[in-house]
Formats: sequence, C-alpha cells, structure tokens
Amino acid sequence: MPRLFAAGALRLLAIMLTASFLAAVLLRAAPGFSSDPRELNASLSSQSIQAIRQEHLADSNIARFYAHYLGSLLHGDLGRSQSLNQPVNTLLRDRLPITLRSLGIALLVGWIAGLALAVGATTLAPRLLAPVSEGFSGVFISTPAAALALIFVLLRLPPAAAAALLVFPKVYRYSRNLLDRSYELPHVLTAHAKGTGRWRILVWHVAPTAWPQLIALLGVSVSIAIGVLLPVEVICDVPGVGQLAWQAAQSRDLPLLVNLTVIVTFLTVCATTLSDAAHRGFVRSAA
Repeated sequence: MPRLFAAGALRLLAIMLTASFLAAVLLRAAPGFSSDPRELNASLSSQSIQAIRQEHLADSNIARFYAHYLGSLLHGDLGRSQSLNQPVNTLLRDRLPITLRSLGIALLVGWIAGLALAVGATTLAPRLLAPVSEGFSGVFISTPAAALALIFVLLRLPPAAAAALLVFPKVYRYSRNLLDRSYELPHVLTAHAKGTGRWRILVWHVAPTAWPQLIALLGVSVSIAIGVLLPVEVICDVPGVGQLAWQAAQSRDLPLLVNLTVIVTFLTVCATTLSDAAHRGFVRSAA
C-alpha cells in the first residue's frame, strides 16, 4: 500500500508539472502574447507603456519563468497576478471555495437525478419513464454549456443547477446502460425466474455488480463537471475560478493561468486516482 501511494503521488506530481509547463508554453506561443489592452489607453505616458511591455518581456523566456515559478512554489509563493495586481494566493483563497461549492452541488444533484431516473427507467416503470428519461437527457446532452448558462442568467436561476443539468445526462446514460447489462446477467435472470422482488434483485444482485463501475464513473464525472462549470461561471458572472481564468486569458496573465492549470489538473487527477483505487478495492474484495 505505501508503494502504491508513493507511485500515485509521483504520477500526480508529474502530470501537474507537465500540464503547467505546457500551459505556459502554449500561452507564450499564442499570437498577441506581448500585446496588452492597457496600451490602448491614450492617457498613459510613454514610460507607463514601456513598463507594461517590460512585464511581458520578463515572461518571454519560458525556461526562466518556469524555473522561477517552481522555486517560488516550493516556498508557498504562487506569484502575483499581472492583470489584477494581487497575489495569486489571495485570489485563489477568495475564488476557489466558490467554485468548489458549485462543483459539489453540481455533482450531487447530477448524480442523484441521473441514478434516480436510471433506476426508474430500468426497474420501476420502464415503459413510462424510459422514453421521458431518454428525451430529457438527450436535450441536455446536446445543449452547449454557454447556451444553458445564458438561459439561467435570463431566468435568474442558480448557476450550479446549470452545471448539474449538464452532468446529469452523462451519469444517466452510463448508469442506464450499466443497469441494463446487469439485469441480463445469469444470476439476476435466475433470481427473477424464482419470483424474487424487484427491489431485492436491485439491492442484492444488480447493485453489487454495478457499484464498482459507478465508482469509476465518479472520477470521470468530476472532470466533466469542471469542464462545464468554468464557462457557466463566466457567463453567469460567478466570482469563481472560471471567471478568474477568463480574465487571465483575456489579459494573457501567465502566472495566474499557470496556477489555475495546476489546480484544475490536481482536482481532476485526484478524483480519477481515488475512483480508480476504490474500483480496484471493490473488485478485489468481490474476488
């Protein structure tokens, strides 16, 4: 177990370092990196414009910037945002809890709705709920996150609910297919032939088979929720990480974008790693 934990920690560290470095390289290689909207201000003096350009020149050497970033990171310093002129630590302390709270709500509501409809469509009333659930999930799985977020802005609904509606169809469709396959297993068919009640079949025969794979889906759903939550925060004007990333991208704020990439990568890889470990644990215990 300690060896597996150490291997997972090293894998997480390697992925985070690679992701942050690639983010810095891609941003530096993007057209217009050296330009700054502040230079369009006619009231600025030539000295002020030159100072703004010097800020970007300091980050032009990616190797030097990344080495300095890693050195500061070891001392707990995430740098300073160029566009907002604040320490990145302060910005993340204010914005990250908002995004994590919305992420938790989106996952909880999306999973409850997805599992409830999947169980209803396969166990309770397949003829009634299956068409309704398929149509409901089909609408939201084909709806862009930006379009749904705009609707929620106009209706003044909570943005986290928009992210939940985008997570729900993926959970529902995977759970529905998994339950359909589980009900076709020989021991489940045998229990059904013996007259066992549908709830007993679900709890004692279907759930133990489907549960490990649903645990694996949980890690994937975290990355799905993050992917839909960030644009929702931008459009709904939620002061979270998504809005912060949009502001940093507009102003080509390299220190802020690199740190945001590290955080998103950390959340995604941790969720996937933990769900994989839980899945292996269930499989081994069942064997």
